[in-house]
Amino acid sequence: MITRLLFCLFFVTLSAQAGDFRVGAAQVDITPKDGTPLGGFYRFRGSAGVLDPLFAKTIVVEKDGTHAVIVVLDLSGTVRPVAAAARQAIQEQCGIEGDHVMISGTHTHTGPQQPRGSLMDDLTKVNSPPGVAYISALPGLIAQSVKEAKVKLAPAKVSVATGKAEGISFNRRVLREGVKEALWQPQKFNPATDRPAGPVDPEVGVVAFHGAGADATPLASLLNFAMHPTSVGGGVKISADYPGVFTKLVSERHGPGMISVFANGCCGNINHNDYFAGKRRSTLELGTSLADATTAAWPSLKAVATFKPRIRSEQVTLNRRTYTEAEIAKARDIAANMFTKNFGTVPMAEAVCILETVAKQDVPLLAEVQVIAFSDELAIVSLPGEIFVELGLALKKVSPFKHTLIAELANGSIGYVPNREAYPQGNYEIVSARCEAGSGEKLVEVALKLLSEVKMAK
Repeated sequence: MITRLLFCLFFVTLSAQAGDFRVGAAQVDITPKDGTPLGGFYRFRGSAGVLDPLFAKTIVVEKDGTHAVIVVLDLSGTVRPVAAAARQAIQEQCGIEGDHVMISGTHTHTGPQQPRGSLMDDLTKVNSPPGVAYISALPGLIAQSVKEAKVKLAPAKVSVATGKAEGISFNRRVLREGVKEALWQPQKFNPATDRPAGPVDPEVGVVAFHGAGADATPLASLLNFAMHPTSVGGGVKISADYPGVFTKLVSERHGPGMISVFANGCCGNINHNDYFAGKRRSTLELGTSLADATTAAWPSLKAVATFKPRIRSEQVTLNRRTYTEAEIAKARDIAANMFTKNFGTVPMAEAVCILETVAKQDVPLLAEVQVIAFSDELAIVSLPGEIFVELGLALKKVSPFKHTLIAELANGSIGYVPNREAYPQGNYEIVSARCEAGSGEKLVEVALKLLSEVKMAK
């Protein structure tokens, strides 16, 4: 009788543990060697020295045998072949389904370039031996971060808060009275004649994962904000830019040993340059301001009831843009002289985009939209490009989840994704867009459908 009672108690205890919501987090250094081609510019820059290291940061959640994985890389973005290879490695090494893995980049412009299958590969020399060596090793390093995080899985509780960081992000497109085309990143604009072409998103999403034990040990945090990380500039030293400062400070303040992960929001047209005052804030200032906003929100963290992770994803086929013969001829002329002459960022971006589109006109432009939810109040959406802030705001406004975090440049990137209204305004982001007008709204529509599906799922 006693033996049977002990067995029942053991079984009940085991069942309770099996039903726990568990979290594990880890980070793996992905800092490149000197000489590795850097991204973010239309020219070759070989890395030389390190200001601060780059990481693949991972949070794994699990309940009732279902896993979901969030990986953020201190890189300019992601490309589909690397994401696919990483997912396959994760499935083989960790036993976690590849489509349960979300991989995004912070968008730092002082990290290694990834191959794009366009003229950019030649301009940045990403296919040189150092570039190939780095990209070849990257999927394995991503899988390693997931493996290390999975080993650390422990019962956890999840809390969510929303902070606000105002006055540090700015819409970098400006409309001038009497001028049809938007200005792009002016040093300073005249408030009498100029106005921002769109809004910003000042929200700082804060998700905290604490141990479920009496000590509530901080395990990880997931942070979300929309702003380009270009504060370090165009040098050749490796840096995670402001996300590196931001995450480091949050961990130092709220839990030494805690892994803090930053997923960049919809910041395709959002920068840190203050066009009102003509001021450019430093990396330290930006990271500290965001950490301060997170610290201010930390006391308002509210625990949410968790369930088994619900994951949905959909491959969306978008229409590529079309060009006139004159536009194509001009692009070819610029491309023929691009390696010996500086035409400026906008003409070079346009030429690269046009020639890539022409070369791939028979190749589907695929974009993956993914949603992960583990609470009725919290969901994470990933979108595959540099998404305009208007699209992110629209998605969050009508999301069925109280807290919706958006990670852009995830699971591969299709470049800039403007909102429909921005296309006639032209300039850099528009000439860089591979997809036709209305594509961003289509991605939002798919994301909302997936959010509704996971909301209703049981």
